[in-house]
Amino acid sequence: MSRLRALACLTVLATTGLLVPAGAAVAATPLKANITCDPETGAITTWASGNLLLPGTPTPVTVEFQRSSGVRVSATTSTALPPLAQPLTVTATTTSSGDITATGYTGTFNPTTSIYYREVLVVTFKNATSGAVYTSRQATCDYDQRSTITLTCDQVASTVTSAAAGINGLTGAANGAGRPTSVGYHFVQIIQSTKDSPRFRGESLGGVWDVRHSVTKAADGTWADTGYVHTITSNPYYYAEELTVGVLDAYGTIVGSGTARCVLRDGSLTPTA
Repeated sequence: MSRLRALACLTVLATTGLLVPAGAAVAATPLKANITCDPETGAITTWASGNLLLPGTPTPVTVEFQRSSGVRVSATTSTALPPLAQPLTVTATTTSSGDITATGYTGTFNPTTSIYYREVLVVTFKNATSGAVYTSRQATCDYDQRSTITLTCDQVASTVTSAAAGINGLTGAANGAGRPTSVGYHFVQIIQSTKDSPRFRGESLGGVWDVRHSVTKAADGTWADTGYVHTITSNPYYYAEELTVGVLDAYGTIVGSGTARCVLRDGSLTPTA
């Protein structure tokens, strides 16, 4: 079981104005905001790409890159990252197919002294002439030296078990900022009943954790928690789960995170003798 070092988080959609209709976007490249925090060099890179408009005449688009929030936890401090004073604004032109690519801001963090680093990016797309907002996308990068997230699919027992654990739980500020006090779990279920039926994703919306537990730390700062155990009593053709975990301090700030995925049933796999 390896410790998570860096990961890219889920993209959140917020739509305003004229965009590609849902049915027409099926074959298109999804529009995404992207941010990476390199665990070796500490380089922060942002960009956006994907299908924004319907095919047609290439259109100039104003693209705004904004760091909306973030946090850095060291051995003795926990520092909130404020939004950028001004978003980085660039102009990019869509292709005839409606796709767009834009490069955003860059930055750095210290991967040696940062026990945890998190930065949230919001990218807003606007009509370059009128200023009307087309849509926006959000992405997050997380660098975590102390949290371990697992999701175990047991085909024999027909169970899916989530768990989280951590070390250095006493690092952070003296007032408790940056120190884990609870852990939240959000899961997505991917289900396909039969070979010929469609595959569905199901999850709770609204930005709340499906399960949340208090963290009990040992004297050395280690902790461990079992999030949930799902027992699948049916026999679907396909069943998988995706897990997002947030470790929170006493102030509700995420100071640890991770994702995991496992497949419990897959009818397309031929059993081996």
